[in-house]
Amino acid sequence: MKIYFIVPPSIYYIEPYAFTKADQNNASRPALGLLYVAAALREAIKNITIKIIDMRLSQLSLKDLRTQLSTEKPDIVGFSVLTFNLLNCLEVCKIVKTATPHTKICFGGWHPTLYPHETVNLAPVDFVVVGEGETTCVELVNILSKHPHSYKDYLHTIYGLGYKNQHGQCVINPNRALIQNLDAIPFPAYELINLKNYTNLLACTNNIANIITTRGCPYACSFCDIRRSRYRTRSPQNVLQEIKFLVDKGITEFFLQDDNFTLDRKRTIKFCQLLIEEKLNIQYKISSRVNHIDNEIASYLKKSGCYRIYFGVESGSQEVLNYLEKGITLEQIKNAFYFAHKHKIDCFAYIMIGAPHETLNDIHQTLKLIKEIKPQHLHCAICTAMPQTKLYQNLLNNKTIAHDYWRAFATTPNPDFQTPFISQYFDDKTLRKMQNTIQRNFYLKPRIILAEILKTKDITQFLRKAKMALKMALT
Repeated sequence: MKIYFIVPPSIYYIEPYAFTKADQNNASRPALGLLYVAAALREAIKNITIKIIDMRLSQLSLKDLRTQLSTEKPDIVGFSVLTFNLLNCLEVCKIVKTATPHTKICFGGWHPTLYPHETVNLAPVDFVVVGEGETTCVELVNILSKHPHSYKDYLHTIYGLGYKNQHGQCVINPNRALIQNLDAIPFPAYELINLKNYTNLLACTNNIANIITTRGCPYACSFCDIRRSRYRTRSPQNVLQEIKFLVDKGITEFFLQDDNFTLDRKRTIKFCQLLIEEKLNIQYKISSRVNHIDNEIASYLKKSGCYRIYFGVESGSQEVLNYLEKGITLEQIKNAFYFAHKHKIDCFAYIMIGAPHETLNDIHQTLKLIKEIKPQHLHCAICTAMPQTKLYQNLLNNKTIAHDYWRAFATTPNPDFQTPFISQYFDDKTLRKMQNTIQRNFYLKPRIILAEILKTKDITQFLRKAKMALKMALT
């Protein structure tokens, strides 16, 4: 059986809440979710062929893809689908169904997990995976392999699967229990890709890999779609094994891309101790909540090779932080940056503007806080009510949002769709102008430019950063 996973090209671009220039040029990361599923399939099933086609990187056109698929005839084509790349995935699906009409199309990822019924009902989609995909995909492929002509008689046995039944009706099976032992999951199938083809604008080298060491988050931020989900961790020893595996392949820099790497204090310290003992001569960066960084943790992170921490600051107004249910205080923000600076760890601050009740004075408080905490990097987003978040539901309930436009988009994806903003005081054009000004004014400061030049160790990375700086200057 041939299973292809396709990462679509950027055909349609729905403007995001992010700073647009950075969103389009910041990074091209491996699709780790697909690589995890591929690894699970390889471990569980014999006699299968798996291929990753990342159309963001290759020069493969849609026409070339049609030719390749017509020749190779995969049995299943899978996609990791976000709401923002749904249109692009559907465009590639047209090619798949034209080239090989009998190929089954499977959508997994956040979008079909949030909107399973709407996704199954899209014309080209045969299956959707709701939630974590490793076990569900293994069971699906087993059934398709063993029962190619009568597989629909067995689909009801697969938890976490959505499909069209014999009558073309949408069926969503009961949810699958979360994987509790993350150490039992095989490492991503890195052999299916070339890590050197992927980039991160704010890396120090062109030799970086991304690793996921946790799943879920117990916190309650109203704007986040993983709010209060079951938090599970890989053991420090298991993470170290993956790092050593990648070091043997020449990787020297890592981004541990969990939303909150430091939530489990003992685990964080143990991980740092293991890295210090191993003397791997690597560097890495993490994301953390500000209330999980203190002097001891910062010291361990620095000694073990951590060179940057990404913090969700969001706002310099405590009132806005409370509205967003962020669960942090301004004092905790200041303390986290103090300890990171003390141990010479770079700080990246994520901020937002445009929350529903945020005033110009609130935005000024945020900019004042940024001057005080002095991050080395800044990302200014526009507050957006994302699909199925508590913030979105609250605004629907109080009629601030007149209709469920995300569900409407999921039901009938439309290339003309634009992400609505939710500020009561500023229109979209004003928010974009403020966002661009904040980003440009921050990154075009001489101290920021000089610091970035000094820590960039790769000429390719330097040229990427110079190109981005020029785009910002011309925005």
